[in-house]
Amino acid sequence: MKRYGIAVVLVLLTALLAGFAWAEPKPDEIYAENGMVSSAHRLASRAGVEILQKGGNAIDAAVATALALNVVEANASGIGGGGFMTVRFAKTGEVVVLDYREIAPASATKDLFASEQAKTEKWSQLGGKSVGVPGWLAGMMTALEKYGTMSFADVAQPAIRLAEEGFSVAPMQTQIITDELDKILAYNDPAKVAFLKDGLPYPTGETLKQPALAKTFRLIGEKGLKAFYDGPIGQAVVDAVNASGGAMTMKDLKTYTVQVRKPVEGTYRGYAIYSVPPASSGGTHIVQLLNIMENFPVKEWGHNGPRTLHFLAEAMKLMYADRSKYMADTAFANVPLEGLASKAYAKTLADKIKADVVMQEVVPGDPFAFQATKSAYLAGDPQERISTSHFSVVDKEGNIVASTNTVNYFFGSGVFVPEYGFVLNNEMDDFSSNPESVNAPEPGKRPLSSMSPTIVLDPQGKPFMALGSAGATRIITAVSQIIMNVVDFGMPMDLAIEQPRIANLVSGGKAAPLAVEKGISPETIRFLEWRGHKVDVKDFGGWFGTAQGILFKNGRMNGGADSRRLGVPVGY
Repeated sequence: MKRYGIAVVLVLLTALLAGFAWAEPKPDEIYAENGMVSSAHRLASRAGVEILQKGGNAIDAAVATALALNVVEANASGIGGGGFMTVRFAKTGEVVVLDYREIAPASATKDLFASEQAKTEKWSQLGGKSVGVPGWLAGMMTALEKYGTMSFADVAQPAIRLAEEGFSVAPMQTQIITDELDKILAYNDPAKVAFLKDGLPYPTGETLKQPALAKTFRLIGEKGLKAFYDGPIGQAVVDAVNASGGAMTMKDLKTYTVQVRKPVEGTYRGYAIYSVPPASSGGTHIVQLLNIMENFPVKEWGHNGPRTLHFLAEAMKLMYADRSKYMADTAFANVPLEGLASKAYAKTLADKIKADVVMQEVVPGDPFAFQATKSAYLAGDPQERISTSHFSVVDKEGNIVASTNTVNYFFGSGVFVPEYGFVLNNEMDDFSSNPESVNAPEPGKRPLSSMSPTIVLDPQGKPFMALGSAGATRIITAVSQIIMNVVDFGMPMDLAIEQPRIANLVSGGKAAPLAVEKGISPETIRFLEWRGHKVDVKDFGGWFGTAQGILFKNGRMNGGADSRRLGVPVGY
């Protein structure tokens, strides 16, 4: 027993010391004074900066960046999908969220994906039944018309040029096409898919051109939003969905609306957090997770140290249990947002975490008891997948945009609209297959999301950070850990993004193994296992999220972009 005790102490001391080491940053930190864009692809970041240099504001540059991402990273986001945009205006300090999440078509029913046939044939993931009504273009147009200074035709120029002249395909992109090849071939004529050459994935290093997508952007520049939602592009979308087993109509497109919402608000150690409300769970649960962690001295315990990671993993379990129980589109469900974001409620959850106990059964809490009002806040009032793509933008005036966009899985449903050059989402998979769930599909309902474009202000109320990530439900944990890396440990942006992460999911009330990214010290992993965690060590990569952010530091913009993706920050 004595030797066992000594061994345990040695493991603990070694792990504690290991917890204070940081992983080194990928590149030198990037700084700029006049404007910056950090996105998941260098060419998209350059497109946004090009618009800033032409006099556009952060919103103009954001739309240009999103359009360029549709070209150079079409597997992850674009016109066939949807997303969210969090915007802070420099002059007023106001923060708004644009919700252009996809919605279920009128043909949707609560039991749409409940049958064994639906599950066996993967109706929610493949083909026309998996396609939600796209909101991406409506979101981009709304952003430009309400808050931008330039026309769609002007901000689309960099993307049109990229589509027409082409770009060199990276090895990661060829691999993504290869991974999704069966799905693409199942629903499309390979001769009409730009990402295939002679029926095979586009080779690394060759120049990929997309004239059909360039034509689409030009048509929208000439005809406006109606070209999509009440015109030839929309009709082609409906035809493609229905030809692949779905049931969508032009009315579904015509009735689509963007929602302008109030952000979810919270604080972490005096820093103000503004993020996305439902139908995304992301903002609320980032606030909840950070509220729980605020109760613990993580700076004293050390970055990625054993105690820090134990308590963080347990907090994640409690957060995910609540997410599964309560979160849905607030136009269809009474969600206790105020309670979930309450520091008093978070303290009750923090008190459940014990230094010597690893929870295996995780029961949701009762956030309704912490609602100040009888009914939950309805975010519908005006005023999750690695394939998602985030970008952050800041202009010289100090306007800030954080935007996360997606088609869900890589290449979404696999259904292309070939004559217009884009792929359709499979966001219907973000609904629950359980008809009794608050997140079951219904006509006009937005599926639950974890997208979390977030803006952080410092304790004096000044801009501090714009941040977001891809990575399905791990978006929440990625963004939270990056915020902690900066606030608790003083890291610059890229260094904070590059640190290895953890995630501890919960399903059906049972905790999954603790996922630990390679880069966490072996000593810390051994301690976590000794403590009782079932540790699953995963390769450093996109499963843990791929983030892009901009930090305000010493009067300059400090950009970071995830090496788990092709991300690059560009500033001037």
